[in-house]
Amino acid sequence: MTSAQTCSLLLLSNPDKSRAIPCEVCNLPLLEPQDYVRRAVYEHANTAPVLVNNQQYYALLAALAQQLWLDSGAQTRLFIQVRMPSIDLALPASLLDARVTMGTHLWNEALFWAGQVQTPVLWISADRIRRDLWDDGDNLISFASWNTGSEPAIAERVLPALARFTPQIVASELLP
Repeated sequence: MTSAQTCSLLLLSNPDKSRAIPCEVCNLPLLEPQDYVRRAVYEHANTAPVLVNNQQYYALLAALAQQLWLDSGAQTRLFIQVRMPSIDLALPASLLDARVTMGTHLWNEALFWAGQVQTPVLWISADRIRRDLWDDGDNLISFASWNTGSEPAIAERVLPALARFTPQIVASELLP
């Protein structure tokens, strides 16, 4: 296993900012005073913009998977860390691929597989991308790669799939 290459990118813009997009709404019943109390628990001040809805979020992850397989090879294993899945949303086929593991707290799993195989292993932390007003994310997406060689750097591997979001490289803070 090679040592991990890491990078973190801050997504700065919404590629569909001035385009109408079908809304995804989850209405809470607000019929009695306690309903408003339950809703208030989710409210928080967050200055980070909501950049994507659930469908755009999974499309972004699918584009990343395709880009990484193209760049690092079809045998690349992906560990994509997500917060909460969307209900009633079909995932893109590439995210249902046997080479993809989606879930939470996947760093140790990725690290384990990086030591077991000689093929590329990539960990993507996409659980901080803000998808709705209840999310507390800050639109930071982090990456670690093993067994991929040193050229090109991991940031160069993922930037083509994220270019629409105006990513900015920031200090990597990901090692759990």
